[in-house]
Amino acid sequence: MIRLRQLVKEYDGRAILNGLDLQVESGEFVFLTGPSGAGKTTLLRLLYGAERPTAGEVWIAGYRVDTLSRSQMPEVRRRIGVIFQDFKLLRRKTVLENVTFVLGFHGIGPREASRRAIQVLKRLGLHHRAGALPETLSGGEQQRVAIARALAYQPRLILADEPTGNLDADLASELLSLLCDINYQGATVVVATHDQALLSALPARTLMLHDGRVRYDGTWPP
Repeated sequence: MIRLRQLVKEYDGRAILNGLDLQVESGEFVFLTGPSGAGKTTLLRLLYGAERPTAGEVWIAGYRVDTLSRSQMPEVRRRIGVIFQDFKLLRRKTVLENVTFVLGFHGIGPREASRRAIQVLKRLGLHHRAGALPETLSGGEQQRVAIARALAYQPRLILADEPTGNLDADLASELLSLLCDINYQGATVVVATHDQALLSALPARTLMLHDGRVRYDGTWPP
């Protein structure tokens, strides 16, 4: 599903990722961790094509993402669900509309889009807020809407950047359970996190980034 070859990403001459080699198989569940500035968010942005590498190759589901044109990127992004750290909700659309809008973009009809959206909102405890605008929600509720939007169209790859950052322990556990369900159904899941409780809750493959490279690859704790 994911293959990186000698990946380098520099900002102002400083290498955030430095010759990174990595492979994630289809159907894997992977945690990505490491200290602040290790390159976790940068790596996720390279995977869904928000940024280009300074050097190296980024392959997703057989597509070499770093060489695709802007017009070619939507074909790859239809396979990827991204849970952003800063939510990126549409402020003038309701909770339900935020989720169904993305489903419509992926060619799902209104009735099926509404069914899927309500189903995932129920799983995340947000169905009673379906008609609310984002500005009326708490930070934790906004994050759950962002998660619902990423999961609703059942992508083959889920990329999550600190998805439990604004959630309490119970909701974080529910989110992990939901991600595990999606993974069990065949999706590849990559979760970038500092949350030690999250890392310890699931014996999944864990990659620790340090100095721009993978310094640990195994189950947690080391």
